This record gives sequence, C-alpha cells and structure tokens, in this order.
Amino acid sequence: MSSSTEIVEPGRYDYDLTVKFPSTYIPEHTPPAFRIAEAYETTRTRYASGQFDLSEPVARVLLRQHFVNQVCEDVSSDIVTVTRFDLTRVTA
Repeated sequence: MSSSTEIVEPGRYDYDLTVKFPSTYIPEHTPPAFRIAEAYETTRTRYASGQFDLSEPVARVLLRQHFVNQVCEDVSSDIVTVTRFDLTRVTA
C-alpha cells in the first residue's frame, strides 16, 4: 500500500517529524547597514515529536500535513521538504 493512500487507524501514536527548508541567515548582531552583505543562503531544519490520540481513521498524508503545518506555520509549504515522518502505535 502506498503512503499516499495509507489509512491510520484510531489509537494512541508517537510521532517524529523532521522538515527542512531553504532560508537566509543573517549573523546575530550584524549592523543594519551590513545585513544584506553578511546574509547567506542555508537550509534550516525543524523537528517535532510527541504523542496523540486518533479517534477516527485518517489518511497518513493528512496527519503528516497537519504536523508540518504546526511546525512550519511561518514558512511557505511550497518550500518545505519532509525528511522524516514516523508513526508508532503505542501499546500499553
């Protein structure tokens, strides 16, 4: 089954998410007159993990997008690349 159609069943899950996106870095304490000259392109990485309860079946891709939206609310989704999204069902 492909990940685009995979359905996640109700239950408790742990998740780990890693995203990367291009960004412009300006070193701290750079005087305003030198910010453009000192800026350089880089790739930023953000991580999120936690646990949640799912009450209804949902497509895995929708869950992933939900967490990406939370982690990258200040970044255009067009430039975000998901490098890791792991779901682990909690059994206790």
